[in-house]
Amino acid sequence: MPSPLPLPSLRHWAASVAVTVLLLALIAAAVGEGTWDDGRWAVSATVLLAVVAVVTLLHRLFPGSRFFSITFANAIGVYACLYVSFIETLYIDVESLPRLIGFVLPILAFALGVFLRRDAIHSIVTSEHPRLDTRFGRAFLWLVPIVLIGLANFAVPLQAIGHDGRTIWLLTAMGLIAVIVLLAGRSVAVFLIDTGLLFEDFFEIMAGLVKPAFAFLTFYSMIVVLFATVYRLIGRIDDGPTFLIDGIGRDPSFVEALYFSIVTLSTVGYGDIVPLSYPARIVVSLQIVAGILLLLFGFHALMRHSGRGS
Repeated sequence: MPSPLPLPSLRHWAASVAVTVLLLALIAAAVGEGTWDDGRWAVSATVLLAVVAVVTLLHRLFPGSRFFSITFANAIGVYACLYVSFIETLYIDVESLPRLIGFVLPILAFALGVFLRRDAIHSIVTSEHPRLDTRFGRAFLWLVPIVLIGLANFAVPLQAIGHDGRTIWLLTAMGLIAVIVLLAGRSVAVFLIDTGLLFEDFFEIMAGLVKPAFAFLTFYSMIVVLFATVYRLIGRIDDGPTFLIDGIGRDPSFVEALYFSIVTLSTVGYGDIVPLSYPARIVVSLQIVAGILLLLFGFHALMRHSGRGS
């Protein structure tokens, strides 16, 4: 029986659960159908609770890994998107309950596999030298049969086997995937641990780039505001309309000038606001050049600061 979590681990657990809930809630909101009253959103809520339970299990078993559960949450997010894509493409007429069972089966199998191999996985989590480079390639091998099962869904004539046949095939395919995940529980856990180490390195690098990134965004904001005021002043100096806004020639408001300045500096160019007068076009050209120079100097500063940190 694992000992109670110390305060730092409890904070890491709470943060990981919060990230998991936020990520999967956004996915559930995007892929959910109908209303809460017809029971379809209850499926999303059930899946969300199941994943949070697995995250809690991971932190109870492996409190020393900060990014294990965060990586698991991201992996579940990717898995949910792929699963919903398969459902909408091939199994649109399958009821909610078989969909729920099919989605949850590999997650529960992973939790069981991790629990059964918790000692071996714990030794990897607590290792000071995880040997990421030598392990990472082998951690992908368990994905091969899963990908083959996924491709088999497109090879089988699902429309010819009827509604009940499609339901049985979906549950069979997800059951096979669950068995693979159960048998490869250690490899799946190693994959998540190694990906979590990459997350940790990424966040450490990002923490060192906060100051130069803040300086870059400060100069970026200054240029946006500066050219927005110039666009407004051109309209007051020039007698004719300076911009074509939604098909009407007129001077921009400050909010419109600020929006146009952001769009111009980012070189997006939606076309809803177009400069008409020559002074406005000249200023736009100058802002584009200034934006390119700012990006060059900004990337150079970020790369130089990153090189010093390494």
